[in-house]
Amino acid sequence: MTYIHISILPFLFSTLLFTFLSFLPVAVCHGTETQAQARAERTLRMLLVPEKNTFEQRRRYKYITDYLSRKMEMNVTVEIMANYGEISVAFQEGRADAGFFGSFSYALTHAQTGIEPLVRPVWLDGNSTYRGYIFVRKDSGIRTVKDMKNKSLVLVDRATTAGYIFQRFYFKYHGIDNLEDYFSRISYARSHDAAAWAVYTGEADIGGCKNHIFNSFKDEYPDFKEQMMVLAESAEVPSNGLAVRKDLNPAIKLRLRTLLQHLHESTEGREILKNFGATKFIATNNDDYFVLYNMVNELGIDLEEYSFK
Repeated sequence: MTYIHISILPFLFSTLLFTFLSFLPVAVCHGTETQAQARAERTLRMLLVPEKNTFEQRRRYKYITDYLSRKMEMNVTVEIMANYGEISVAFQEGRADAGFFGSFSYALTHAQTGIEPLVRPVWLDGNSTYRGYIFVRKDSGIRTVKDMKNKSLVLVDRATTAGYIFQRFYFKYHGIDNLEDYFSRISYARSHDAAAWAVYTGEADIGGCKNHIFNSFKDEYPDFKEQMMVLAESAEVPSNGLAVRKDLNPAIKLRLRTLLQHLHESTEGREILKNFGATKFIATNNDDYFVLYNMVNELGIDLEEYSFK
């Protein structure tokens, strides 16, 4: 009996060792997955529409995201989309938690995913809104819609208010439903500064973009101010506001709104806002976009089915 007992010990040991080792990779993998999930839950993925020079845009918004990362004890990341419509796609595919939206890209994403607006900035000039412009060079001889026939038009993106929706609304008001037939060429610059520059340099005859971008060029370049002329402007719509996915943790939504709305109340906050280019953030809701929704309705656009391609 003694010899039999001793002979089975190696077998028992090897069996136990095999069982332990077979479960070890599963435990390690499960731990790795848990850690990755925890990191993901502590990351807030924020997106931006490509409004202007992306390097300058990233620099400005980094003051905001760094502050939020510290205060919320989360990794707040920021990514600039390739075009205005892609921000809506990112929310549809679950690749984003928050974003600063232009008014039409907000309306699209709200209709398609139910995003919730939180706040928007009040800029250094005291405005929390913007307008769309239609402009030409003064030496172009273009002063009326009739003068624009068979000329070239540069817009920004099919998912923008100031660089597409307003211009379509304006031309429809003047009896032009098909822009492709009226203009010799229509191009899309993808950013507001590029659209303004294209007309200034003579690459296009007529352009459309956001007033803040156009006016910043006037302030920076005396010759731009001398040579360029605005022919039409839209009613005011909300400036690029922060909205979040509808199923974001309510506590995170509240924290984001509170931190940004009270940012101007501290010395540190005012310095961050100054570097960002604003004086404060104010609360924003879907009703603030009524001017945009009116243009959308007049154009017969179905936001849930709209294609920005």
